Amino acid sequence: MHVCGLDFGTSNTAAALPDGTVLPIAPETREQRLFRSVLFFPEDERTVYAGAPAIARYLEDNAGRFIQSVKSFLHSRSFRATQVHGRTWTIEDLVAILLRRVREAMAAHLGSAPEAVVLGRPAVFTEDAEADALAEQRLRKAAELAGFTRIQFLIEPIAAALAYEAQLSRDELVLVADFGAGTTDLTLMRLGPSRRGQPDRRPDVVGSTGVRIGGDRFDAEIMRHKLLPRFGAGTTYRVRGLSDKRLKVPQHVMAKLLSWHEMSFIREKSTQELMEMMLESSDQPETAEALYDLVMENLGYRLFRAIEAVKVRLSQEPEATLDFEEARITLHERITRAEFESFSQPLLTELDQCTQGLLDRCAGVGEIDAVFLTGGSSQIPAVRQLYVQRFGEDRVRTADAFTSVAEGLGRASAALSG
Repeated sequence: MHVCGLDFGTSNTAAALPDGTVLPIAPETREQRLFRSVLFFPEDERTVYAGAPAIARYLEDNAGRFIQSVKSFLHSRSFRATQVHGRTWTIEDLVAILLRRVREAMAAHLGSAPEAVVLGRPAVFTEDAEADALAEQRLRKAAELAGFTRIQFLIEPIAAALAYEAQLSRDELVLVADFGAGTTDLTLMRLGPSRRGQPDRRPDVVGSTGVRIGGDRFDAEIMRHKLLPRFGAGTTYRVRGLSDKRLKVPQHVMAKLLSWHEMSFIREKSTQELMEMMLESSDQPETAEALYDLVMENLGYRLFRAIEAVKVRLSQEPEATLDFEEARITLHERITRAEFESFSQPLLTELDQCTQGLLDRCAGVGEIDAVFLTGGSSQIPAVRQLYVQRFGEDRVRTADAFTSVAEGLGRASAALSG
């Protein structure tokens, strides 16, 4: 029986073997170890595309339903199912498609699909205990639908800790910070040669917590502060039938533009009517045209890819320009790293408070030997600097930002094969 570890992420999914090898499950992409956690249901086909093929098909012809960040809805009681071309898909169904495609990709390397899996989950899906349990229950059901018969869960920061532990030659008390697209998880854990290989690592965990801050929220701050005015924030329009009545563009519409997976939900009749009134009477017509095309032509995914690319460049350079030209949208926005860090300060403060809260709860356990940062947002200089200032440069460590959790889940899966 084949076993594996599987890191189902908001943006990407990765899978690893018991020896920690992360498998190339997306051979058609540049980063073959990362399977994009997206789905596309074309308007005129029965086929459901997943991963990079979903993106390619969507960019080729965006008529259809593109679904991204489904993991972020697992805890939501209000999101039970969605209608796509007359068929009802539960959230478990949607996740199962992604897990099944990853499982099939693993079969190409193993000879047959793995039956047992250690599946990662955030330390905290949500602070609501019932909703948190619902999210894990849904994820388990999706894994069963995908064909897994033995399923265990491991919180993602512990998995990242196991990946870090593989290189240790002495025991350490380690703070692990795993920055995902939707959440950040923190775990304080005892690691090292004397503990490596133990089947149950829960006694080594000193404390764990999480906060709903991830890469998506850093992207949203760029959208909020630099781009929303280009899509009508602060502008006014005239209400039909009331020639002298002008209203500001509603905040709830602008709020939906802050995340790609929410943007598609404003393509409803009432919002279309609002955008048509804006086209007729906005005091800044070019912003009304940009908003209309962004929403009605499904350009949100492309725009947020451009935002993400600028965020990545700002991790290496002092400034970058966001260039985006689609339909009637023309953006050439210069953004400095200092601006980005200013936009992000509320998120950094929240991360710092979450870290301090964990340290307060674990007071008296001894000095922390190392801080291990993993996940995409660990590459943001201001995020790293937050931990350098608190713990010192010599104690802050990093590894592969995108596959450390999968590697650790793979190592944990070794116990399933016994």
